[in-house]
Amino acid sequence: MTSRRKKYRDRQIFILAALIAVAVLAIVLTVVIVSCGNGKDPGYSAHNTPRPQVTDAPVTTDPAVTPEVSENVTESPTAEPTRPPISYREVSAHESARASAYGFYTELLVNGNVASSYSADQRVSFLHNDEYSQAEGVLSFRGSCFRQNAYFGTAVVETGALQQVWQHDTFSVGKGEGGKYTGVWTGTGWTGQALCVRWDNETKAIMNMYDSAKNKDGLIEVICPCMDGNIYFYDMETGEPTRNKLVFGVPFKGCGSVDPRGWPILYIGQGDHYTTEGKASKAYVISLINGKVLATVGAKPDSFALRSWHAYDSAAIVDGPTDTLFYPGENGILYRVKLNTKYDRAAGTLTMDPSTPVKLRYQASRSKNDGYWLGYESSAVAWRNYLYLCDNTGLMQCVDVNTMKVMWVQDTWDDTNATPCFEEDPETGTGYLYVGNTLDNKADASGRGKVAFFKIDACTGEVVWKKEYSVDTTSNVTGGFQGSAVLGHGELEGLVITTYSSVGSNGYAGYVVAYDKKTGNEVWTFRVSGYTWCSPLAMYDASGKAYIIVCNCNGDVYVLNGRGEKISSINLGSNIEASPVGFGNYIVIGTRVKGIFGLKIY
Repeated sequence: MTSRRKKYRDRQIFILAALIAVAVLAIVLTVVIVSCGNGKDPGYSAHNTPRPQVTDAPVTTDPAVTPEVSENVTESPTAEPTRPPISYREVSAHESARASAYGFYTELLVNGNVASSYSADQRVSFLHNDEYSQAEGVLSFRGSCFRQNAYFGTAVVETGALQQVWQHDTFSVGKGEGGKYTGVWTGTGWTGQALCVRWDNETKAIMNMYDSAKNKDGLIEVICPCMDGNIYFYDMETGEPTRNKLVFGVPFKGCGSVDPRGWPILYIGQGDHYTTEGKASKAYVISLINGKVLATVGAKPDSFALRSWHAYDSAAIVDGPTDTLFYPGENGILYRVKLNTKYDRAAGTLTMDPSTPVKLRYQASRSKNDGYWLGYESSAVAWRNYLYLCDNTGLMQCVDVNTMKVMWVQDTWDDTNATPCFEEDPETGTGYLYVGNTLDNKADASGRGKVAFFKIDACTGEVVWKKEYSVDTTSNVTGGFQGSAVLGHGELEGLVITTYSSVGSNGYAGYVVAYDKKTGNEVWTFRVSGYTWCSPLAMYDASGKAYIIVCNCNGDVYVLNGRGEKISSINLGSNIEASPVGFGNYIVIGTRVKGIFGLKIY
């Protein structure tokens, strides 16, 4: 009897324990399901639209105008870490950043008519830097909407030595009628950064890639628009062509952008204009399924432009949730375009029917009275509902893209070609922009003058600190900052790193400088034996150790460590104006004469 009672009691205890375990498991599963299925990201405050899940279907507040995408492209959401909510500061001009101080005013064109105001039907709020690109790779100039670095992944490095893995020739195309000049555009120029994408297998399957590229697991495709009028496609690791080149016969001087949703769309701007039919300067939207042009933006002539020169060196910004394109032009117009994209990945179809662009143009005392050129050559930074743009007049602008109002204007002294590098500060609810100018309009009779590298508050436009340098310039090449800064991470945490150059009696000298972000003090400086057009690239290993890639006009490619000391170098035999791009251990660099190079760091 005692034995039977014990067994019965043991059985009761076992059943009770099992019931408790089942109940606990049910509670855990309920919490997981609720947390994964509510579609909300606590990292977004009321200032932001909800962050979309990892899916090809865009998120929008207006279902009637949602870009049409087949349900077959929707993927299961992936659980991701959430960021703490940020209490953002109001954007309001500091007294030093009031537009009126510079005689700055704007005019709008909405639905083809001059308008006194604008209010977007769909409110844009850009995703954070690490969420903007929904595909693996470097999809735009300096990587993303914060423009912090042109690198993706981590590298496995033993010595830091560089080796050339592959090389392809580029060619030339005749110059246009813009400046009444003759000659040819060659190779890859400023800014010229290539793009690299690790497409998912479903997207590769519908593109006009070679079978060898489609069948390679983990293929990284590098996309190289060049000044010779062609767009080239290569396997980043081997240099093998992945598809036929696209032949346009017009130069691409700036950097393209792949659609941040990971869709097979390329946005790229023309760098010169021609009288030949079909070659008037414009920005192109190209299908990477079949290589055909889906749409164009800002074709010359645009009667709303205050400057006749039409070129598009800027890299496009796209807000995926509202399917909206933003393109700054060297004609002085910021274009906002609703794309109305229809993408069916399962069927392999992609179409676009853009609405009439909203156009914002500006004028200032400098451009009106002092002969400064209007226009944007740098790429815009996107944060929240704001775009930050630098221009040829040396006036940085903050634009609310939902109203197209300029919120503040700050003096960056002179022609500012470099794209700002942006840093968000969650603790203070603001962000900071790092950028330098060139010496163009303010050079004295001997070609000498001052340039500066600025840290600017993104909410107020106030200059937090600036570092000044005396440089030389000539009629052909301006001294100063042509490249965009790297925001340091890992070993480089707390630093912002950039390059500047000078020309004149001391030759074409370039410098790499690392600044303390808080104080602006120089932490280290490295002298490069040649003018540095391009932006530095920071590569990292898994531990956060940094390898900084810098190029110059002599064809030198340097590898520096995190202390600014040279580890190695290689010479490519031609002027390097284009900025490098990196993925893992691989680097791609375009040159003016010797073509496109694939390098590997060991």
